[in-house]
Amino acid sequence: MEILITSVIAFASTNLDDIFILTLFYGNKRFKEREIVVGQLLGITTLIAISLVGSLVGLLIDQSYIGLLGVIPILLGIKGILGLLRNGERNDQDGDLYKDGSKSKALTVAGVTIANGGDNIGIYVPLFATLTWANKITMVTVFLAMTFLWCLIAKYFANHPYVAKTVDKYGHIITPFVLVLLGLFILFENRTFGLLTKGP
Repeated sequence: MEILITSVIAFASTNLDDIFILTLFYGNKRFKEREIVVGQLLGITTLIAISLVGSLVGLLIDQSYIGLLGVIPILLGIKGILGLLRNGERNDQDGDLYKDGSKSKALTVAGVTIANGGDNIGIYVPLFATLTWANKITMVTVFLAMTFLWCLIAKYFANHPYVAKTVDKYGHIITPFVLVLLGLFILFENRTFGLLTKGP
């Protein structure tokens, strides 16, 4: 029971902001539910795999280098902003932000999830390092189950009448700016800006 509670707390504390990002994806008609779920699952699985490897070899990745992942949402956001500036039609506004095809859309969701996962790695690595293999498997199972739960919660928020109306009206405009701010926050939170001021 203790490992279950620990797993739930660890996942929830490191993925609360993902619900907001997922809600924006669900509110974007260019994304199908399957693409969002697959992308989120792929992103979380990647973070878990990195953390497991890190715990096995005792490799604690420098937080400032983890923060470089923040560049991914920044680039996606800039692309979306440029798309908003270039296009006057709502239907074309986010065309440059997300490529056609379910694979690329799922990878977009996965990329944002991974980029936002610096705190996941920072918490999961030491957690996994102290657990037996049985407990590691239990924790990973809980994480994957909660990934689906997170998608359901985000879908509910996106379909809530007030939220759905707001996201549908402003989501395509808000998303690129949210991604840029998210990327900057990741860089700041992980002290990555310090890498730019370090001498050779």
